[in-house]
Amino acid sequence: MLEVKNLSKSFSNLCVIDDVSCTFKQGEIIALLGENGSGKTTMLKCLANIINIDNGKINYNNNQFVFINDKPNIFGDLNIKENLKCILSIYNQKIDLNRYNKFITTLGLDNMQSIPLKYFSTGNLQRNKLLIALNLDWQYLFIDEPFSNLDNNGFSVFKTIFSELKIQNKTILFSTHNLSSVSDICDKSIGIKDGKIYYND
Repeated sequence: MLEVKNLSKSFSNLCVIDDVSCTFKQGEIIALLGENGSGKTTMLKCLANIINIDNGKINYNNNQFVFINDKPNIFGDLNIKENLKCILSIYNQKIDLNRYNKFITTLGLDNMQSIPLKYFSTGNLQRNKLLIALNLDWQYLFIDEPFSNLDNNGFSVFKTIFSELKIQNKTILFSTHNLSSVSDICDKSIGIKDGKIYYND
């Protein structure tokens, strides 16, 4: 279980996260909702220890976590595998070829392995971002807007993968603007407004 107690984060005089407390159980898929600028990405970055918090405490209970932001997460001149190896090295991990081959096929990227990532479409960059996450070791995944820019096939593939990760007792917290299209895979949703959170179980 991941426990958040009295979390606060401000930028100058703007309070984005205001004394938030919540818990995330293992094996949950949670959608993080809110308007543009409401603090969804800030919340994810706080949970992933990407940015410093002003107050509060986050207890990971010795579980590993990974944050995947809404940017491409690429070195553009590299191909998929070369880029992945660079990112894995940041986490002191090495590539597992069995895992890599499994998910590159699942994500429909197997015929693009020799192409530099700078030539990828936005949809295929989204697929590559999830490929990165799937090749890292974690118990909690914080991922920003994973379903944006996907075609219908990609949307279906991502939902299937998320559901399979849930069966493996993995926890995923992701931001989205469109709960209705992913509500069937979510255990609950959390909204952010004016620095506070509210639940939609």
